[in-house]
Amino acid sequence: MQRYILRRILQMVPIALGISVLLFTLLTLAPGDPVDLLIASDPRVRPEDVARLKRLYGLDQPIHVRYLKWLGRTLQGDLGFSRTYKQPVTDLLRDRIANSLWLTVTAFVLAVTVAVPVGIYSALHQYSLLDYVATTFTFFGVSIPVFWFGIMAIYVFAVWHPWTAIPGLGWLVLPPGGISTPGVPPGLPFILDRLRYMILPSIVLALLSMATYTRYTRSSMLEVIRQDYVRTARAKGLAEPVVINKHALRNALIPLVTIIALSIANLFAGAPITETVFAWPGVGRLLVESVLNGDYVAAQAVLMFLAVLVLVFNLLADVAYAVLDPRIRYD
Repeated sequence: MQRYILRRILQMVPIALGISVLLFTLLTLAPGDPVDLLIASDPRVRPEDVARLKRLYGLDQPIHVRYLKWLGRTLQGDLGFSRTYKQPVTDLLRDRIANSLWLTVTAFVLAVTVAVPVGIYSALHQYSLLDYVATTFTFFGVSIPVFWFGIMAIYVFAVWHPWTAIPGLGWLVLPPGGISTPGVPPGLPFILDRLRYMILPSIVLALLSMATYTRYTRSSMLEVIRQDYVRTARAKGLAEPVVINKHALRNALIPLVTIIALSIANLFAGAPITETVFAWPGVGRLLVESVLNGDYVAAQAVLMFLAVLVLVFNLLADVAYAVLDPRIRYD
Protein backbone atom coordinates (compact mmCIF):
# COMPACT_ATOMS: atom_id res chain seq x y z
CA MET A 1 0.00 0.00 0.00
CA GLN A 2 2.85 2.40 0.86
CA ARG A 3 4.43 1.80 -2.57
CA TYR A 4 1.09 2.42 -4.27
CA ILE A 5 0.52 5.68 -2.40
CA LEU A 6 4.07 6.84 -3.22
CA ARG A 7 3.59 5.91 -6.89
CA ARG A 8 0.29 7.78 -7.04
CA ILE A 9 1.86 10.87 -5.45
CA LEU A 10 4.66 10.79 -8.05
CA GLN A 11 2.03 10.46 -10.79
CA MET A 12 0.23 13.51 -9.44
CA VAL A 13 3.28 15.72 -10.05
CA PRO A 14 3.21 15.68 -13.90
CA ILE A 15 -0.59 15.93 -13.86
CA ALA A 16 -0.41 19.02 -11.64
CA LEU A 17 2.27 20.50 -13.89
CA GLY A 18 0.11 19.86 -16.97
CA ILE A 19 -2.86 21.54 -15.32
CA SER A 20 -0.69 24.51 -14.32
CA VAL A 21 0.55 24.91 -17.92
CA LEU A 22 -3.02 24.79 -19.25
CA LEU A 23 -4.35 27.26 -16.65
CA PHE A 24 -1.44 29.67 -17.09
CA THR A 25 -1.80 29.62 -20.89
CA LEU A 26 -5.57 30.15 -20.82
CA LEU A 27 -5.40 32.98 -18.26
CA THR A 28 -2.48 34.62 -20.07
CA LEU A 29 -4.33 34.55 -23.40
CA ALA A 30 -7.51 35.89 -21.79
CA PRO A 31 -8.23 39.54 -22.63
CA GLY A 32 -7.68 42.25 -20.04
CA ASP A 33 -4.19 42.16 -18.53
CA PRO A 34 -3.37 44.84 -15.90
CA VAL A 35 -1.98 47.26 -18.50
CA ASP A 36 -5.02 46.89 -20.78
CA LEU A 37 -7.31 47.61 -17.82
CA LEU A 38 -5.21 50.68 -16.93
CA ILE A 39 -5.41 52.01 -20.48
CA ALA A 40 -9.17 51.38 -20.56
CA SER A 41 -9.66 53.29 -17.31
CA ASP A 42 -7.36 56.18 -18.30
CA PRO A 43 -6.92 56.81 -22.07
CA ARG A 44 -4.36 59.54 -21.32
CA VAL A 45 -1.69 56.92 -20.49
CA ARG A 46 1.27 57.50 -22.81
CA PRO A 47 2.87 54.74 -24.94
CA GLU A 48 6.15 55.00 -22.99
CA ASP A 49 4.20 54.44 -19.76
CA VAL A 50 2.56 51.36 -21.30
CA ALA A 51 5.97 49.94 -22.27
CA ARG A 52 7.33 50.62 -18.78
CA LEU A 53 4.37 48.93 -17.11
CA LYS A 54 4.64 45.88 -19.39
CA ARG A 55 8.31 45.54 -18.38
CA LEU A 56 7.33 45.97 -14.72
CA TYR A 57 4.73 43.18 -14.86
CA GLY A 58 6.90 41.01 -17.15
CA LEU A 59 4.29 41.15 -19.91
CA ASP A 60 6.94 41.88 -22.57
CA GLN A 61 8.49 38.44 -22.12
CA PRO A 62 7.55 35.22 -23.99
CA ILE A 63 4.83 33.16 -22.35
CA HIS A 64 7.10 30.20 -21.55
CA VAL A 65 9.55 32.50 -19.73
CA ARG A 66 6.70 33.99 -17.73
CA TYR A 67 5.40 30.51 -16.87
CA LEU A 68 8.80 29.28 -15.67
CA LYS A 69 9.20 32.37 -13.48
CA TRP A 70 5.69 31.89 -12.07
CA LEU A 71 6.39 28.21 -11.40
CA GLY A 72 9.66 29.00 -9.64
CA ARG A 73 8.00 31.57 -7.39
CA THR A 74 5.07 29.23 -6.67
CA LEU A 75 7.36 26.37 -5.61
CA GLN A 76 8.94 28.81 -3.14
CA GLY A 77 5.51 29.67 -1.68
CA ASP A 78 5.15 33.01 -3.46
CA LEU A 79 1.80 33.03 -5.32
CA GLY A 80 2.17 36.64 -6.43
CA PHE A 81 0.46 39.90 -5.46
CA SER A 82 -3.25 40.53 -5.87
CA ARG A 83 -3.85 43.76 -7.74
CA THR A 84 -7.49 43.86 -6.58
CA TYR A 85 -7.00 43.18 -2.86
CA LYS A 86 -3.56 44.88 -2.56
CA GLN A 87 -2.00 42.02 -0.60
CA PRO A 88 0.01 38.82 -1.25
CA VAL A 89 -2.13 36.04 -2.73
CA THR A 90 -0.68 33.58 -0.20
CA ASP A 91 -2.12 35.57 2.72
CA LEU A 92 -5.36 36.16 0.86
CA LEU A 93 -5.79 32.48 0.01
CA ARG A 94 -5.00 31.36 3.57
CA ASP A 95 -7.78 33.50 5.03
CA ARG A 96 -10.29 32.47 2.38
CA ILE A 97 -9.50 28.74 2.72
CA ALA A 98 -10.28 28.93 6.44
CA ASN A 99 -13.68 30.49 5.73
CA SER A 100 -14.46 27.96 2.99
CA LEU A 101 -13.45 25.09 5.26
CA TRP A 102 -16.01 26.19 7.84
CA LEU A 103 -18.73 26.15 5.18
CA THR A 104 -17.62 23.06 3.23
CA VAL A 105 -17.05 20.80 6.23
CA THR A 106 -20.42 21.77 7.71
CA ALA A 107 -22.18 21.13 4.39
CA PHE A 108 -20.39 17.80 3.98
CA VAL A 109 -21.25 16.59 7.50
CA LEU A 110 -24.86 17.70 7.01
CA ALA A 111 -25.12 15.91 3.65
CA VAL A 112 -23.64 12.60 4.89
CA THR A 113 -25.55 12.65 8.18
CA VAL A 114 -28.88 13.04 6.42
CA ALA A 115 -28.33 11.18 3.14
CA VAL A 116 -26.79 7.86 4.24
CA PRO A 117 -29.44 6.92 6.87
CA VAL A 118 -32.26 8.09 4.58
CA GLY A 119 -30.80 6.12 1.64
CA ILE A 120 -30.47 2.96 3.76
CA TYR A 121 -33.97 3.28 5.19
CA SER A 122 -35.38 4.00 1.74
CA ALA A 123 -33.74 0.85 0.33
CA LEU A 124 -34.88 -1.36 3.20
CA HIS A 125 -38.45 -0.01 2.91
CA GLN A 126 -38.73 0.23 -0.85
CA TYR A 127 -42.00 1.72 -2.18
CA SER A 128 -42.93 2.98 1.29
CA LEU A 129 -44.10 6.54 1.89
CA LEU A 130 -40.66 7.67 3.03
CA ASP A 131 -39.11 6.01 -0.03
CA TYR A 132 -41.33 8.09 -2.31
CA VAL A 133 -40.56 11.24 -0.29
CA ALA A 134 -36.81 10.55 -0.46
CA THR A 135 -36.95 9.85 -4.20
CA THR A 136 -38.86 13.10 -4.80
CA PHE A 137 -36.31 14.97 -2.68
CA THR A 138 -33.37 13.56 -4.67
CA PHE A 139 -34.94 14.65 -7.97
CA PHE A 140 -35.59 18.09 -6.44
CA GLY A 141 -32.03 18.39 -5.13
CA VAL A 142 -30.36 17.29 -8.36
CA SER A 143 -32.47 19.38 -10.71
CA ILE A 144 -32.92 22.66 -8.85
CA PRO A 145 -30.42 25.48 -9.65
CA VAL A 146 -28.27 26.31 -6.62
CA PHE A 147 -28.45 30.07 -7.09
CA TRP A 148 -32.28 30.00 -7.29
CA PHE A 149 -32.55 27.85 -4.18
CA GLY A 150 -30.16 30.19 -2.37
CA ILE A 151 -32.16 33.28 -3.31
CA MET A 152 -35.42 31.56 -2.28
CA ALA A 153 -33.86 30.57 1.07
CA ILE A 154 -32.82 34.19 1.67
CA TYR A 155 -36.30 35.44 0.76
CA VAL A 156 -38.12 32.95 3.00
CA PHE A 157 -35.84 32.97 6.05
CA ALA A 158 -34.33 36.46 5.96
CA VAL A 159 -36.82 38.75 4.17
CA TRP A 160 -40.30 37.22 4.27
CA HIS A 161 -40.90 35.62 7.64
CA PRO A 162 -44.55 35.82 8.76
CA TRP A 163 -44.00 33.11 11.37
CA THR A 164 -42.28 35.67 13.60
CA ALA A 165 -45.81 36.61 14.68
CA ILE A 166 -45.97 33.17 16.30
CA PRO A 167 -44.27 33.19 19.73
CA GLY A 168 -41.11 31.08 19.85
CA LEU A 169 -40.36 31.04 16.11
CA GLY A 170 -38.31 34.22 15.92
CA TRP A 171 -35.10 32.18 15.79
CA LEU A 172 -36.06 31.12 12.24
CA VAL A 173 -35.14 34.60 10.99
CA LEU A 174 -31.58 34.13 9.70
CA PRO A 175 -28.93 36.49 8.31
CA PRO A 176 -29.17 36.95 4.52
CA GLY A 177 -25.40 37.08 4.04
CA GLY A 178 -22.00 37.76 5.54
CA ILE A 179 -19.96 35.71 7.94
CA SER A 180 -20.48 37.19 11.41
CA THR A 181 -21.99 40.10 13.31
CA PRO A 182 -19.51 42.94 14.03
CA GLY A 183 -18.75 43.46 17.69
CA VAL A 184 -19.67 39.99 18.93
CA PRO A 185 -17.32 39.04 21.80
CA PRO A 186 -15.02 36.04 21.31
CA GLY A 187 -15.76 32.65 22.79
CA LEU A 188 -19.14 30.91 22.82
CA PRO A 189 -21.12 33.98 21.61
CA PHE A 190 -18.82 34.27 18.57
CA ILE A 191 -19.17 30.56 17.73
CA LEU A 192 -22.97 30.65 18.03
CA ASP A 193 -23.10 33.79 15.90
CA ARG A 194 -20.89 32.17 13.22
CA LEU A 195 -23.04 29.02 13.22
CA ARG A 196 -26.17 31.12 12.75
CA TYR A 197 -24.65 32.74 9.65
CA MET A 198 -23.68 29.30 8.33
CA ILE A 199 -27.14 27.69 8.46
CA LEU A 200 -28.52 28.92 5.13
CA PRO A 201 -25.34 28.65 2.97
CA SER A 202 -24.54 25.21 4.43
CA ILE A 203 -27.99 23.84 3.60
CA VAL A 204 -27.88 25.32 0.09
CA LEU A 205 -24.35 24.00 -0.54
CA ALA A 206 -25.24 20.56 0.83
CA LEU A 207 -28.45 20.17 -1.17
CA LEU A 208 -26.92 18.66 -4.32
CA SER A 209 -24.53 16.38 -2.40
CA MET A 210 -27.33 15.29 -0.08
CA ALA A 211 -29.55 14.30 -3.00
CA THR A 212 -26.69 12.51 -4.78
CA TYR A 213 -25.60 10.56 -1.68
CA THR A 214 -29.19 9.52 -0.95
CA ARG A 215 -29.65 8.26 -4.49
CA TYR A 216 -26.38 6.32 -4.56
CA THR A 217 -26.87 4.86 -1.07
CA ARG A 218 -30.37 3.63 -1.94
CA SER A 219 -29.29 2.09 -5.25
CA SER A 220 -26.18 0.46 -3.79
CA MET A 221 -28.06 -0.89 -0.78
CA LEU A 222 -30.84 -2.32 -2.98
CA GLU A 223 -28.25 -4.14 -5.06
CA VAL A 224 -26.41 -5.56 -2.04
CA ILE A 225 -29.41 -6.81 -0.03
CA ARG A 226 -30.42 -8.96 -3.01
CA GLN A 227 -27.09 -10.78 -3.12
CA ASP A 228 -26.83 -14.48 -2.20
CA TYR A 229 -24.51 -13.90 0.76
CA VAL A 230 -27.11 -11.63 2.38
CA ARG A 231 -29.83 -14.27 1.88
CA THR A 232 -27.45 -16.85 3.36
CA ALA A 233 -26.83 -14.68 6.40
CA ARG A 234 -30.57 -14.35 6.94
CA ALA A 235 -31.06 -18.11 6.41
CA LYS A 236 -28.47 -18.79 9.12
CA GLY A 237 -30.77 -17.01 11.54
CA LEU A 238 -28.71 -13.87 12.07
CA ALA A 239 -30.59 -10.89 13.43
CA GLU A 240 -31.60 -8.33 10.81
CA PRO A 241 -29.42 -5.52 12.28
CA VAL A 242 -26.40 -7.84 12.10
CA VAL A 243 -27.18 -8.78 8.50
CA ILE A 244 -27.56 -5.13 7.48
CA ASN A 245 -24.69 -3.62 9.45
CA LYS A 246 -22.10 -6.41 9.13
CA HIS A 247 -22.82 -7.97 5.74
CA ALA A 248 -24.72 -5.45 3.62
CA LEU A 249 -23.80 -1.93 4.69
CA ARG A 250 -20.03 -2.25 4.32
CA ASN A 251 -20.27 -3.55 0.75
CA ALA A 252 -22.94 -1.01 -0.11
CA LEU A 253 -20.70 1.85 1.01
CA ILE A 254 -17.82 0.89 -1.34
CA PRO A 255 -19.19 2.57 -4.51
CA LEU A 256 -20.30 5.51 -2.37
CA VAL A 257 -16.72 6.17 -1.26
CA THR A 258 -15.64 7.53 -4.64
CA ILE A 259 -18.70 9.75 -4.88
CA ILE A 260 -18.19 11.15 -1.38
CA ALA A 261 -14.41 11.60 -1.73
CA LEU A 262 -14.69 13.44 -5.03
CA SER A 263 -17.66 15.48 -3.90
CA ILE A 264 -15.60 17.07 -1.10
CA ALA A 265 -13.40 18.66 -3.74
CA ASN A 266 -16.50 19.47 -5.77
CA LEU A 267 -18.02 21.21 -2.75
CA PHE A 268 -15.04 23.59 -2.84
CA ALA A 269 -15.27 23.91 -6.62
CA GLY A 270 -19.04 24.41 -6.48
CA ALA A 271 -18.91 26.92 -3.66
CA PRO A 272 -18.49 30.04 -5.89
CA ILE A 273 -22.24 30.29 -6.54
CA THR A 274 -23.25 29.72 -2.92
CA GLU A 275 -20.54 32.00 -1.53
CA THR A 276 -21.47 34.73 -4.00
CA VAL A 277 -25.20 34.52 -3.22
CA PHE A 278 -24.57 34.69 0.56
CA ALA A 279 -21.60 37.13 0.37
CA TRP A 280 -19.46 34.52 2.13
CA PRO A 281 -15.75 35.52 1.90
CA GLY A 282 -14.40 32.13 0.86
CA VAL A 283 -12.29 30.66 -1.92
CA GLY A 284 -15.20 30.42 -4.35
CA ARG A 285 -16.14 34.07 -3.99
CA LEU A 286 -12.46 35.01 -4.36
CA LEU A 287 -12.34 33.14 -7.67
CA VAL A 288 -15.45 34.89 -9.00
CA GLU A 289 -14.25 38.36 -7.95
CA SER A 290 -10.73 37.72 -9.31
CA VAL A 291 -12.04 36.70 -12.73
CA LEU A 292 -14.51 39.61 -12.89
CA ASN A 293 -11.76 42.10 -11.94
CA GLY A 294 -9.16 40.60 -14.29
CA ASP A 295 -6.96 39.68 -11.31
CA TYR A 296 -5.59 36.55 -12.98
CA VAL A 297 -2.77 36.10 -10.43
CA ALA A 298 -5.31 35.37 -7.69
CA ALA A 299 -7.54 33.37 -10.07
CA GLN A 300 -4.59 31.18 -11.09
CA ALA A 301 -3.79 30.42 -7.45
CA VAL A 302 -7.40 29.50 -6.61
CA LEU A 303 -7.79 27.27 -9.67
CA MET A 304 -4.51 25.45 -8.93
CA PHE A 305 -5.63 24.94 -5.32
CA LEU A 306 -8.89 23.38 -6.51
CA ALA A 307 -7.07 21.17 -9.03
CA VAL A 308 -4.65 19.85 -6.39
CA LEU A 309 -7.61 19.26 -4.07
CA VAL A 310 -9.29 17.04 -6.69
CA LEU A 311 -6.07 15.04 -7.18
CA VAL A 312 -5.62 14.53 -3.44
CA PHE A 313 -9.19 13.35 -2.88
CA ASN A 314 -8.89 10.98 -5.86
CA LEU A 315 -5.96 9.38 -4.05
CA LEU A 316 -7.90 9.22 -0.77
CA ALA A 317 -10.80 7.53 -2.58
CA ASP A 318 -8.50 4.77 -3.91
CA VAL A 319 -7.00 4.23 -0.45
CA ALA A 320 -10.47 4.06 1.10
CA TYR A 321 -11.42 1.39 -1.46
CA ALA A 322 -8.64 -0.85 -0.22
CA VAL A 323 -9.66 -0.29 3.41
CA LEU A 324 -13.34 -1.11 2.82
CA ASP A 325 -12.91 -3.94 0.31
CA PRO A 326 -10.37 -6.63 1.29
CA ARG A 327 -10.48 -8.02 -2.27
CA ILE A 328 -8.63 -4.94 -3.52
CA ARG A 329 -4.85 -5.07 -3.20
CA TYR A 330 -2.57 -2.41 -4.67
CA ASP A 331 0.78 -4.05 -3.83
